[in-house]
Amino acid sequence: MNVLMDSHALIWGTVEPDRLSRTAKQLLVDRMHTRIVSMVSLWEITIKMANGKLIPLGASIQDVVQALHSNGAQILPIRTVHFIRLESLPLHHRDPFDRLLIAQAIEEDLVILTDDAHFRRYPVKTIW
Repeated sequence: MNVLMDSHALIWGTVEPDRLSRTAKQLLVDRMHTRIVSMVSLWEITIKMANGKLIPLGASIQDVVQALHSNGAQILPIRTVHFIRLESLPLHHRDPFDRLLIAQAIEEDLVILTDDAHFRRYPVKTIW
């Protein structure tokens, strides 16, 4: 399964693994699944690290990216088709980062690893 990690799943998996569901924990360690992190999440994490909200993640976003690569995660770039899909999404969810993740998941046919109930209002597969 190709799993797109929501930002909170990535953060909790790194600094607060007890907040993850049993299924989420299994997905993050099972190498049979492709773990994907969007540039959208890296952007959001960079902002949170810069304003001091995510100090435990590492010294810089470069540390986070290196850890992702070391653990076999793939980085999903933002493509024009993602914005085209985003434009057509209803405003069930107001968070711009999450909305772009939803658009990416739809366009790339990915399952999103998220605990956010708002995602279920869109035609996207979620797991937690």
